[in-house]
Amino acid sequence: MGLVSRLVGAVRLVRLVPRLLTPGDSVMERTATGGVWLSLLTVADRVLRLGMFVVLARVLAPADFGLLGLGLLVLAVLRRVSRLGLDEALIQREEADVDAYLDTTWTLTIGRGVVIAVVTVAAAPTVAGVFAEPQLRSILPILALSPLLAGLRNPGVVYFRKELAFHRQFVYTLSGTVAQVAVAVAVALVSQNVWALVLGVVAGAAVRTAVSHAIHGYRPGLAFDASAARELLGFGKWIFGSGLVLLALNQGDDALVGWLLGASALGLYQMAFRLSNAPATEVSHVVSKATFPAFSKVQDDVERLRQGFFRTVRIVVALAFPMAVGIAVVAPVFVRAVLGPDWLPIVAAMRLLALWGALRALVAVVGPLFQATGRPQYSTVLQLSRLAIVAALVYPAALRWGFSGVAAVLVASAVAQNPVALAVALRVVDGSPRRFLRAVALPTVAALSMGVVVLATAAALPPVSPLAALCCLVAVGVVAYPLFLVLGARAFETELESDVAVVRDALT
Repeated sequence: MGLVSRLVGAVRLVRLVPRLLTPGDSVMERTATGGVWLSLLTVADRVLRLGMFVVLARVLAPADFGLLGLGLLVLAVLRRVSRLGLDEALIQREEADVDAYLDTTWTLTIGRGVVIAVVTVAAAPTVAGVFAEPQLRSILPILALSPLLAGLRNPGVVYFRKELAFHRQFVYTLSGTVAQVAVAVAVALVSQNVWALVLGVVAGAAVRTAVSHAIHGYRPGLAFDASAARELLGFGKWIFGSGLVLLALNQGDDALVGWLLGASALGLYQMAFRLSNAPATEVSHVVSKATFPAFSKVQDDVERLRQGFFRTVRIVVALAFPMAVGIAVVAPVFVRAVLGPDWLPIVAAMRLLALWGALRALVAVVGPLFQATGRPQYSTVLQLSRLAIVAALVYPAALRWGFSGVAAVLVASAVAQNPVALAVALRVVDGSPRRFLRAVALPTVAALSMGVVVLATAAALPPVSPLAALCCLVAVGVVAYPLFLVLGARAFETELESDVAVVRDALT
């Protein structure tokens, strides 16, 4: 619903993920301990980033956000094109000690960072010309410091995820976020231009790299073992392939909006994306971070994988769907109350992207499942099918309806591709479509019912300030959704009742 309910949902989800497989197992106990820290990381990171963008939206123009978006788009392209999948390969390996691979990993990572930085600087004039934004000539060389610094990170931090030591992952990741937010806000108050955003990105990368060496005892050296590299890259080739497809899916829309509609439109579109896609971002991030290593530990036990898959789906839907519906129904009031009138054009896109966020969260467990069971190629093939749909529709939609048309295409692609992805996942865990539909039915109906109640409340409200209206609607949604959920669980025989018991146990 509102920000508070989204954060509570994220906390609960992470504390539940460790329980998705057989309780009492030592691996799951470690997942449970780390899950608390991962929940804190997710909540803190999202709060800081969203807070930064909301604050800066009052200081900077949409065009400033668009310029940063174009610069980060270039880095995203180069990162995806050069993605090696080394961390995923190390985590997926069953042996606990992967020190023998770390120096090779560090050498490859440094080389990749140098290449990305050099290409970014060299491409700056061309990119500035393509997007007709001269400022990119000076912005891109500074942003190039970010991948260069990130390449120097301590490769030993992979153990934080491999060993489910999320308390250390918390410190490592959040240090960079805190630095980025602090620098961006401080510079924005002085300069009130795009450089606040740019310098924030660089500061975040620098601090995160420094912290990685401070909190992990491994001391890497430049070395290259051809045999180790072949092993890692053999798994990573599918991660690389999947990354290329995800590049087109996740950054292709930004590129088109920036090129066709300009930096201001891109700034508006990306703000709509950040705010309305919060359920997918939070839930998908938590699910992939926590379930991939946990599933990897039990990748040969189909029964435990199936149990984990269905319980994860039920809980993800129960959390993400009401968030998405809530964002969609309060979008106009939220924009007026929080961002201001300059951002009102994003309302339609926010509603569409909230729906896309719910659909994305629905399949959040699919990618980690495929990777954990040694089938990363499945993700690549499925993403290609979605890319084909987006590529066919996005250009005419952008011409006709602007960035809201681009958002509509994302929704259409998810509607068409999700059933295929879920069907493949059900085959992997030997599950049935009927069981899946039973898992999602109750929270879906409860979320839609909540949306109707919130809309009715909005229509009945007397004239009040946007902030007061927003607080009222959020409160109604927070009360209505769990009420509908509990009433439905009592009226029908559903597995959600056992999940409620898990929630109660996890929070006591």
